[in-house]
Amino acid sequence: MKSSLLSILYAIILLSLISACSSAPKLRKLETSMLELNSQTIVSDDSSFIKTVQPYKLKMDSVMNDVLGSSDQPLLKGLPEGTLGDFVSDAVLKKTNDVYKPIDKIPVDICLLNNGGLRSQLPKGKIILGNVYELMPFENAIVILTISGEKMMQLFESLVGNNGAPFSGARVTAKGKKITTLLIGGKEIDLAKNYKVVTSDYLAGGGDKYSFFSSPLKVDTLNYKLRDAIVDYIKDETQKGNTIKVEIDGRIKYE
Repeated sequence: MKSSLLSILYAIILLSLISACSSAPKLRKLETSMLELNSQTIVSDDSSFIKTVQPYKLKMDSVMNDVLGSSDQPLLKGLPEGTLGDFVSDAVLKKTNDVYKPIDKIPVDICLLNNGGLRSQLPKGKIILGNVYELMPFENAIVILTISGEKMMQLFESLVGNNGAPFSGARVTAKGKKITTLLIGGKEIDLAKNYKVVTSDYLAGGGDKYSFFSSPLKVDTLNYKLRDAIVDYIKDETQKGNTIKVEIDGRIKYE
């Protein structure tokens, strides 16, 4: 069924007015149907709407087409390790430590994200702002959690048991699902030590079954989005005259 966007808006307004005048709910039946919205329908039926929106669309298109930098290859998701996950986690860890100014002056040790949060790949050649919005469409903010060494071990046991996830700042080797080597910042993990992990607010809250983030020793929030960290990292590399180059470096290995 075809319908104009204005008709939909009028229907919503009318329904709201009827509901406001009613003293009690009177919904008896709900019917649904498919609604096709396309450029031809909107232009023919709602030209005034298009005239209003078009200037904003053109401005948005201009912003989203802003070139941030260039990549030597397409960056793709992969398990247990992929070029996209390596790039994003490295970028977030680097930019977080650039802006993070803790009282204890101890930087973040690792970054841990999830493959599900990476919604698209990054292309070979020029990378525009729109590409990063497609990759990271959610308004996820950066959160820094301080956790115990034992929790850090649980984190990597879960990661190894689920065939990997995007992470940076560590190297892990496993035989089956058993960790044989775990290095944090190039040093063997110390179960008696506390560590800092940067992740998204979604994962910090236990999203995607990241239960090892429960009850952290400390939580630091930054007014900084994951998406912005990625954008800033690409811009930094471009200003240095660098293109984006990512190689699978074996940060997670199964024997």
